[in-house]
Amino acid sequence: MSDERARRLVIVGGGPSGLAAAWKASAEAQRAGAALEVVVLEADARVGGKARTGFADGLLIETGPQGFLDDQPVLREMIAACGLAEEVIEPEPAANRRYIYRGGRLRELQRSPLAFARSGLLGPFGLARLAMEPLAPARPGGDDRLGAGVLTSGDATPHTDESLFDFAARRMGRQAAARLISPVVLGIFAGDARRLSAAAAFPRLVAMEQAHGSLFKAMRAGRKRGVPPPGHRTFRRGVEALPQAAAALPGIDVACNRRVTAIEHRGGGFAVTSSAGGLAADAVVVAADLPSAADLVDGVSSAAAEELRQIESPPIAVVHTAFEVAAAAHIEPAYGFLVARGEGIRMLGCQYETATFSGRSPDGTFLARSMFGGSVDPDAARLADEEIIDLTRRELRRTVGIDATPTSTSVARWPHAIPQYAPGHPQRVARIEAALDPIDGFYLAGNVLHGVGLSRAVAVGAACGERAAKRLLA
Repeated sequence: MSDERARRLVIVGGGPSGLAAAWKASAEAQRAGAALEVVVLEADARVGGKARTGFADGLLIETGPQGFLDDQPVLREMIAACGLAEEVIEPEPAANRRYIYRGGRLRELQRSPLAFARSGLLGPFGLARLAMEPLAPARPGGDDRLGAGVLTSGDATPHTDESLFDFAARRMGRQAAARLISPVVLGIFAGDARRLSAAAAFPRLVAMEQAHGSLFKAMRAGRKRGVPPPGHRTFRRGVEALPQAAAALPGIDVACNRRVTAIEHRGGGFAVTSSAGGLAADAVVVAADLPSAADLVDGVSSAAAEELRQIESPPIAVVHTAFEVAAAAHIEPAYGFLVARGEGIRMLGCQYETATFSGRSPDGTFLARSMFGGSVDPDAARLADEEIIDLTRRELRRTVGIDATPTSTSVARWPHAIPQYAPGHPQRVARIEAALDPIDGFYLAGNVLHGVGLSRAVAVGAACGERAAKRLLA
């Protein structure tokens, strides 16, 4: 690398994580008063990755994340730097109401213990077992490095990584794990609670048990301290507003339609090959999705790439259907519902966009967003547009009684949607990081290892960008 030019950081992927890395690296260079060339290479025609917002027929269509959790200070910092603080909006009050479709009907998730008991989500035995949660012993600690194997339900020991289903069953009972936790997991990971790591997929729950010995005790302690749970937020013009604004920040050079095909470690730097040719880099941040990330990592560490290829990333289809509001007049305004497995319904869940955030649909229109696929039913995500729209209509008729022709429909597909953090994921992450740590100047961001939500991906990307900038400017 020539010392005559500014040091160059190349970021692969123009989604929220990659652009968070670019923003943080550029901000670090400005703070240090040093020159740093920050280049973002995005394979698509526009930035955003899965944070993709569309507009049609007066509708605001979120084909990826609907919003984000306000749980990362660095995300708030990025929002402010992008000039979007005044554009953040909260959900409508009705969005506090959420349902699970079980036993052939919608059952509301109630906060009141008495109302919850009457909802029918759990039977008498399940309710009694749930009430005993504070008395359930906490799991003994152990060295998770000893248990790198994938577990099946019931296999957890103090020295292995526990599945989320096992964690929930141990603390709340198997009925609550199956009827409450498993549907919630579908809404977040589109995955099977029996095949997800509790420590990797829901680290906050594990930390609550470790700190307080009980989830209920931890929640009570949080209420006493006045600590509110993280809030669900979005932007007035949709989640894509964030990557679009970040890409326009000074000090960041964004090139779209630049698919990166290879990265090689050469001497003290890297050779990045894209559809536009080669580019030398002093440091690289990979913020691509699986399996692209694995293919690119292969150029610097075959061992890390092989570990990444073991992470499942199933497809998801997102179907939007708009109806005249009269067709949905009988539906109580709410966030929407999730579907328990075994109900003969292929839909993972449905969000009532009209009732969740303002400005999603014009007056007189009800907009619903339904999800299909994931690890529990990947074939559903591969149905042809006509088939999946027809399936959506049939299942909305059965679940919420909408029996009308949509005024507008759209289908978005993500072939590799949400990484599935299987039991053994923390150990896999340790092996990947051990393989990549010796490669000075190479960083892995995105959602492949450390959290699938938008806010977490931003935090990981920002940390990578800051580390890269500090190394290059030292």
